[in-house]
Amino acid sequence: MPKKPRWNINVKSLSDRRLVEIAMELDGSEHKELVESLRRELVERLEVKGITKQEIVKRIAFGVPRGRRFNEIAKAWAGILGLSPEEFKRIADAR
Repeated sequence: MPKKPRWNINVKSLSDRRLVEIAMELDGSEHKELVESLRRELVERLEVKGITKQEIVKRIAFGVPRGRRFNEIAKAWAGILGLSPEEFKRIADAR
């Protein structure tokens, strides 16, 4: 059985904007590992710029209605940020 073609993208060479664009385009696709590596690279870059995890969570969750989509986002991003999904949601909802 032939193997599926794999995407090989050097995420370190992408601009911040392109990281976000590709991650959004591939979100929900079969390329879960690639999307996760794009997200990890973005988080690393934001942290280097001095942006805290709390600020990152707020930016990711901004404008996302609470419900199933919010829960999916919390699950997808929490591990990358070193948080549990519950911590992600608590930070996102904190005022």
